[in-house]
Amino acid sequence: MAKKDVTKRDLLKVERSAVREERKQQGALDGRFREKVEKSKKTYSRKRKHKDE
Repeated sequence: MAKKDVTKRDLLKVERSAVREERKQQGALDGRFREKVEKSKKTYSRKRKHKDE
């Protein structure tokens, strides 16, 4: 049987799920706090040229 390669994406999924479980145990996700998606730091966000518009 061929051995399955573990990709970087799979490792990140495992790490994220472990962090989420840890936060659940601490009570951070029990409904008292607003859940949020962590923004990707890889995307570029352009600054607005005019604040008033």
